[in-house]
Amino acid sequence: MGSEPAGRTAAERSREQTRERLLAGARALFAELGLHHVTTHDIAGRAGVAAGTFYLHFSNKREIFREIAGETIAALRERLDEATRGHVGVEEAVRAHAEALISFAEENRDLGRILFSGDTDAAAVESDVLNELAATIAGNRRRRMISGEMPGLLDPDVLSQAIVGMLARVVAWWLENPDRVPRERVIETLTRIQLSGTHPV
Repeated sequence: MGSEPAGRTAAERSREQTRERLLAGARALFAELGLHHVTTHDIAGRAGVAAGTFYLHFSNKREIFREIAGETIAALRERLDEATRGHVGVEEAVRAHAEALISFAEENRDLGRILFSGDTDAAAVESDVLNELAATIAGNRRRRMISGEMPGLLDPDVLSQAIVGMLARVVAWWLENPDRVPRERVIETLTRIQLSGTHPV
């Protein structure tokens, strides 16, 4: 008992470890099979715990999916914020954003498949996640419009939804087979589309 941190019991530590195993098992299964084809029994089995133990931590598979998606978007937003912080020029910031997104997808392929999957059962959760990301993009665009760095010709909310839709689809497509297009071409194309549309000069 003396080895336990103050205010934290062995039972609490065990519960936390079980929850982490459930999250890790669900993360892997959702990435492999999608939300529709995974059951709570599958998740418990992958975590190495009894089926009933799942319900001591989560009410259903959508709840654990939502938590994983939330963790993923938080990690992605932190990476994107870090990448674009300090970049004064618009082109520099857009390119850093695209590069950070692709790097995150490469380093976290399972998480990327979850976040940018086409699983219809997960659509509501993914919509919330992508809307949060779109809100960040819209806020950044408004700030640059107010400062005069970018013209106010495009509505920030419409633009952000279009960009997020494009990014989600491109990342999902590219993660299926990264060899189909070099990462540098993906980054360059995403950057150019955001800066000058589909007909860059």
